[in-house]
Order: sequence, then C-alpha cells, then structure tokens
Amino acid sequence: MAQIKIVIPPQAAGENLLKWLVGRGYALPADCGGRGSCGKCRVTVVKGKFYSQISPEEELIPDQQGQILSCRALCPAEETIIYLEDSEGDGLTGFSDRASFSFGVEKGFAVALDIGTTTLAAALVDRSCGRVVSTQSCLNPQRSFGADVISRIDACGRGQLKDLSSCVREKTQEMLDIFFKNFPQARPETLWVSGNTTMLHLFAGISPQGMGMYPFTPAFTAALKGTGAEFGLSVPRVQLLPSASAFIGSDVVGGILTSGMLEADAPSVIMDIGTNGEMALFTGKRHGAKLFAASTAAGPALEGAQISCGIGGIPGAVHRVFRDGCNLKYATIGDQPPRGICGCGLLDLVAALLKGGEIDESGYLEEGEYVLEGTHVGTENRVPLGTPQSHLRLALTQQDVRELQLAKSAMRAGLEALVAHAGLELSGIEKVFIAGGLGVHLDPVSAVRVGLLPPEVEGRIVPIGNSSLAGAVRCALSHSALSRMEEIANVCKVVELNTSSVFNEAFVEHMCFPEESDE
Repeated sequence: MAQIKIVIPPQAAGENLLKWLVGRGYALPADCGGRGSCGKCRVTVVKGKFYSQISPEEELIPDQQGQILSCRALCPAEETIIYLEDSEGDGLTGFSDRASFSFGVEKGFAVALDIGTTTLAAALVDRSCGRVVSTQSCLNPQRSFGADVISRIDACGRGQLKDLSSCVREKTQEMLDIFFKNFPQARPETLWVSGNTTMLHLFAGISPQGMGMYPFTPAFTAALKGTGAEFGLSVPRVQLLPSASAFIGSDVVGGILTSGMLEADAPSVIMDIGTNGEMALFTGKRHGAKLFAASTAAGPALEGAQISCGIGGIPGAVHRVFRDGCNLKYATIGDQPPRGICGCGLLDLVAALLKGGEIDESGYLEEGEYVLEGTHVGTENRVPLGTPQSHLRLALTQQDVRELQLAKSAMRAGLEALVAHAGLELSGIEKVFIAGGLGVHLDPVSAVRVGLLPPEVEGRIVPIGNSSLAGAVRCALSHSALSRMEEIANVCKVVELNTSSVFNEAFVEHMCFPEESDE
C-alpha cells in the first residue's frame, strides 16, 4: 500500500492538521466533516508530536499503529513528519450509451467530466470520429469536507465555499494537464461538466445553501456556460449540463438520455444507488410516456462511507464476497491487497452472513462484529491470493449493518413510492438500469437478498456504469444532445417522497432483511 511522506514545517504551529493537509492539496477522507467520529482521516506519525484540538495543551497520543486522527490534531511549533496513505484510485470511467442518437460529425476534441460526490471521472473525446481517446479518474478532494452533499452544504455555511470550489477545480486542471501531456495534439475546446446539482454549484463557485433547507431551492438548474479563464482552467470554454431540480442533477438527466429508456414501449427505471439515491421512472410509450423522478437520502453507506472498513470503488476495495461451502471467499478490485470494503462488497458480505445465520432478519449481528477471515482470490480465475490476516483486518460492525439497513430501506422505499405514483406495479417494470459505481460490480442476487431491490426485478437488472459521464460524452459529440437533456429536465416530474405515505410505510417495512426463501 503506497504511502506519502509529508514534512510539516514549524510555521504550521497551531493549525488543525486536517485543514493544513487539505489546504496543500492532499485529499483525505473525512466522512464526518472533521468531527472526529468516522475515523477515516488517520495519518501515521513518524517524527514529532501533535496536540489535541480539544485541549491544545495536551499531547495527542498515537494508537498502537502510531496513528492519529488528523481532524483532532494541532500542529506543533517544531518540524514533524507523517505518512499519509495514497488514497487515489481508478474510480469509475466505464459506461454504455444505449440510446439511438443521430449526430453530425464534429471537429476537434473535448473533455467530458463527471463530478461525483465520491469520485471525479473524465474522458478525452475525439469529436471527429466519436471516439473516447482516454479516461482517468480520482477521488473527489471535497471528501475532506464530508462524505455527503449535506456536509458540504454545511461547510459552505461555515465560509468554506471557496475552498470547496477551488479544490475540485484544481483537481480538474490536474486531470486536464495529464491529457495534455499524454496527447499533446488533442487540445480540447470545451469541458462538458455533469454531476448532481450540489456538485455543479460547488464547481461553479455558487453557494448551494438554498438546497440545505426547505423548500430546497437551487440557485440554478439550467445549463450554465463560461470561459475556461472564469473557472481557472486551461480550456477555452466550460459547459455545465442542466439539472431537473435540487436533487435531480445532470447526472440523472444524462442517465435517462443515454440509457435509452425513453425509447422503450414498456416501463423502465434508472437508479443511481449512492448517497442521494436518485431514481427516475419512464412509464413507457404504451403507458402515456410520462417521466417521473425522485431522490431519497440513502446516506453514503453504499459508497463505502460511514462504514468502519468502508472505501470507494478503488483498487484494493473488496467488491465481491461469496460462500464456498462453509467458508467465505472475497475478491478485490484489480486483485490488489485489500484496503477496505466498497458498497457492492458490503451487500455481498451481509447477504452471505444472512445466509449463514450470523445476521438475523432484524439485522442483529452476533458478537457485534464479524471479522472477514476468508480467502482472498483473483477476480477471474479464483486463484487464492492470500488471507486478510496477511494484509488488513476487515471487520463488519453492528453499526455498519444498521447503516446498510437505512440505505437499502430508503432506496427500496423510494422505488416503490415512485412506481406507485406512476400507477404501475413492480412486476410491470421491464428493465432496471443501475448507474454509478455500485452497478459495475453489483450482484443482483445479493441486492435482492438484503432487500435493496425487490424480487420482481431480479432478472431485469442492467448495469450501465457511469451514465453521468456518458451524458457528458454524448453532449461533447452532439449539439442536439444538450438540447435533448434540456427537454428531459423540463418535462421530468419530481415526486416529493417526504409527503408520500407509500414511502414512509415501505421505509419502515424494509428496515428488516427479507426472510430466507425456501428455494
């Protein structure tokens, strides 16, 4: 596991260590927003000592691994040295564009950017032939301000809008520089930006605080364009894509477009299973061709946040867990040594423990903790690569199970409320498109076993990858795609789940796990 050596000078004396690191471009996860409760911002102390944020006169004692929480530490007046785990990852750049879409041949190059709550993903596009030349991704540096959009909106209220905006723009410029270096002949003319509504506000440097309280009013939802200089970026033009509402951003609108669902005769659903839990339902041409969307506060558990060993979908994340007789085996992204458990690995693990009886239907976990002592195997050929004891202790806690129950219940209830609002039945849904990182590795059997998805749709689940990036790529290739996204955003009817009795009843019902079937 790569580590970065960082020397902290005496001039940093009295500064909060996490804020000092973030201010110098180091991206640390701080899911709790720096309140000291998530334990994700640990650093290893190599030289020197730090002091307590709460009691500045008291030394902060490292744990048995020599680590401290950077959000709880004050820098001393003498030079110190720490090691920081390199948390950069591959993120998610794969996608499928399933829509039938005619477009003229354009000239030049463009860059498509998806600003996810957890990751950034970018694609360099050759417009003359419609080809994606290269992709790259990294963790969103805003993670240091909190795992979810509400934490970041709160940070804006504390005067940190400029910091949130500048860090994501600087990371974007770094990605552009990599494209420039590797493909010097491909100078993009426009950066096309997609994301949820809050992420777009932060990128634009416009406060999203209106979305932090009722009636959840965004400063803008329309497509927004400017010059690269206005954003501090070395591209001539920047184009932000349109959103439908405060919680239905251009990431969802792009997914609706590129999934091809609007061309279907039968009803279909797209679900972006993440912190915000966005979903949209098209009733199909045979049922009035109506489009509804909703968003539910699922929390970041399914993106690896607020889970004790949770991480995003980066190399080394446990993304598959399965039973082999009485034993468990697991695989990691890239077959790397395990660094933690991502959302789909969490679903698999809980499904396996439900099957084995270690977790009951209420979510009760025996002993309050389960240490994954299975065998690490290669993704493709299942060759044993080692055991977790030789790498990192991976443990599922009772609180982790509760976080998953809240997330999956919110998603399931949102889906049922949306289907009911459209006057349809779950059995009538022909396809369920799963967008985002979870969909890439999602095991539909596990998703149904834990109750995230209903059994009626198990054979109809279609992973489509990063549909937000797909929407930005589509717009980069076609002038008409932007107009189509604007049309979708305008006709989409947003369903408020907080007033839905179906949602409220289903949320309580699905907090428990389904009973094991007799099959």
